[in-house]
Amino acid sequence: MTMTATVDAADGIPAAAGVRVGPGRVAAVLALASAAVHLLLVDASSLGSLVMVAMAAACLPCAWHLWRSPTPSVWGTTAAIDTAMLLLHAQMLAGVSGHTGHGGAPAGSLMWLGLGLVGAQLAVAGAAVLRR
Repeated sequence: MTMTATVDAADGIPAAAGVRVGPGRVAAVLALASAAVHLLLVDASSLGSLVMVAMAAACLPCAWHLWRSPTPSVWGTTAAIDTAMLLLHAQMLAGVSGHTGHGGAPAGSLMWLGLGLVGAQLAVAGAAVLRR
């Protein structure tokens, strides 16, 4: 039995078993990873964990729309939210200087991962907008 891979004409990215892999789907996976990072920061003894759960939940609608139908307005909304997250988290990292971050985790560990995910999502959004 042989499996053939298709290539998404818009991206030129090989996809296994006929699944389209476009920038919207890449950005959706990055948004889900961002939600996972927020959930990793949940601490049952902290009231701030409610904010972490809310932030994780806020990633889900964008991920859904990016996966299903990434319109220019979806890309714009995603880019605006990602930019706000970058600014907020950059301020948090600058103000922390060695203290622990959310949930007692080292400030740089998961926050830097989150910043990388958001930066990658912004890059994908920028590339998608420029291609249109």
